[in-house]
Amino acid sequence: MTEEIKKEDVRKLNVIIVEDDDIIRKLIAIEFKRRGHNVLEYTDAARAMPDIQREKPPIDAAVIDLMNMGYGGNIGDYMRKMPEYKTTAIIFYSALTRQQFNTKILEAPNTHYIHKEPGSVKLLVEKVESLG
Repeated sequence: MTEEIKKEDVRKLNVIIVEDDDIIRKLIAIEFKRRGHNVLEYTDAARAMPDIQREKPPIDAAVIDLMNMGYGGNIGDYMRKMPEYKTTAIIFYSALTRQQFNTKILEAPNTHYIHKEPGSVKLLVEKVESLG
């Protein structure tokens, strides 16, 4: 008999999504919300950075599109410089393969990569929940 994980059994996480593709961003947000998590959505890092700096919302995980407009994946570095986000999990979610970007960004603690492909939204959510 397979044990089902109930929404109540998973710790509620605060997740920020920085993704310029509206459909992908909404799919990710819907899946996190369906599983009971709090979500902040941004189309690009340039819009996210001022809110993060000003409001300093609690963030357990940041899902970031590497090829995003307005600073792209640099928001991960930006967040790491803020004491509030030193332990925030950074998940780069990108259609780029590991051979197409500088993988040195993955050497930072608690930094991960998931390749965008069909079915990967579920994998993404499961990865974030396993870190939280």
